Amino acid sequence: MQTPRGLTSPFLLVLGLVVCVMPAWATSVLDQTFPDLVHQAEVIAVGTVTGIQEQWDVSRQAPITQMTFANLTVLKGNTGAERMTLDFLGGHFPDGRVLMITGMPQFTMGEKIVAFSTGNQQYFCPLVGMWQGLLRVSFDPQRGEEIVRDNFHRPIAGLHDQKFATVQPEVAAQEPLSLSALEDLITQEMGNSYGPH
Repeated sequence: MQTPRGLTSPFLLVLGLVVCVMPAWATSVLDQTFPDLVHQAEVIAVGTVTGIQEQWDVSRQAPITQMTFANLTVLKGNTGAERMTLDFLGGHFPDGRVLMITGMPQFTMGEKIVAFSTGNQQYFCPLVGMWQGLLRVSFDPQRGEEIVRDNFHRPIAGLHDQKFATVQPEVAAQEPLSLSALEDLITQEMGNSYGPH
């Protein structure tokens, strides 16, 4: 198994244990722009959470939580199947201790998400920028369509300075970004050049 960007598996385990022992430890994550999310992702998919299962990773000697997504709409890459399973470091040790990584997204059965995934089964979090690579989809009955929220369930209004901007209540004209509009933005960005010019 490859190790993430030069980090050894024992390092990831130590990081997890420190987070487990010291809940206030903050996971350091680089700020990601929308182009970062799109171009760094190996797979971008919209799907529904249909499975949450913990497993013991023998090679890393750590618990892994496997998240399975179905009803996929794949916008980039290839999942190779009708379902996609992503492995997140975290869960229960055999002795009952719980490994929790600060900033790791949490999922609910049946929820619909957009995942910007990279390094699955290699990195401790298979999302670009951890929580930044996860968007949540909900149905807006007033508009009669699905809208997009960030990991913290805040409605996204669109892009500002190449980053997701959340809806501000004081701005009356703002409306949440629809899922179809997000898919169009992703498709458009995939056609753009990326990196230093």
